[in-house]
Amino acid sequence: MIDKLRQPATWPFYFTLFIYAALIWIQGFSSALLQILQEVEVAATMALGSFVAGGTALGGGAVAFPVMTKVLHIDPSTAKVFSLAIQSFGMTAATITILCRRIPIYTNLVILALPMSALGVVLSLLYIAPLSPRLLVKSIFSFLLLCFAVTMLLRWWRKAHHQESAQHINPSKIRFMLVAFVGGVASGLVGSGSDIALFALLVIAYNADIKKATATSVVVMAFTSLVGSAVNAWHLQAITPQIESYLLAAIPIVVVGAPLGAYVCSKVKVGQLVSFLLLLIVLEVSFTSYELWHQNLNV
Repeated sequence: MIDKLRQPATWPFYFTLFIYAALIWIQGFSSALLQILQEVEVAATMALGSFVAGGTALGGGAVAFPVMTKVLHIDPSTAKVFSLAIQSFGMTAATITILCRRIPIYTNLVILALPMSALGVVLSLLYIAPLSPRLLVKSIFSFLLLCFAVTMLLRWWRKAHHQESAQHINPSKIRFMLVAFVGGVASGLVGSGSDIALFALLVIAYNADIKKATATSVVVMAFTSLVGSAVNAWHLQAITPQIESYLLAAIPIVVVGAPLGAYVCSKVKVGQLVSFLLLLIVLEVSFTSYELWHQNLNV
């Protein structure tokens, strides 16, 4: 009993530890809030981007890239690096969710696509992107979005005609690996591409199950984003202080926006969701077409 009385009380230690933890959390929260206010335009962009990414096969970069380049007038190379980096967080989290919840994917296709997509993004970042004109990069992104729009329309048409989706796919390995490689190259140019290219191939050519195709494309794009961001960070040193500022503002938004988007998209009708995505794509393609037309007039 005497020994117990001589021992210092433990509750002051734990109370002090709790106070320190609370102060660190408050400081971190206030810093994040301040960062969001400083980069409010990027934060708003990723609020929409993460919302779309949470409920569709499009990654957050599919919204971030056109808004940053066309509305905020940020250089495409900066938008590309940011898109890959933010998807490294968002899509990796989505992949962990897919694996932990055992959401079905086309595992055999993921194994084929991962190395080819990674090779494509590395070669693109190192050798192709530095030589690509800005307007060409924007045009490639518009083409990818058009592919996605056609895919969604075809999927809607098949569903309207009661065509069953394929649960098991054994595609041509060469064609699938080639599409994955091209998607990786596109990802190195615009920050997105592997997910859209593979999703379009699976749905259009093989009538794949929409949920499995979406999950498969997310896993491949997550890995592609990680590889591309690693090259940008450690080899090209392309993660500038400005991009770091964008990321600090966007990450808290993405964490909330993606689950919210998944919840809302699960409640709305498919037709409404497709109409919303098609509206975004029409706006993006219209902007790019105007830029091409305006450039031709000035030549």
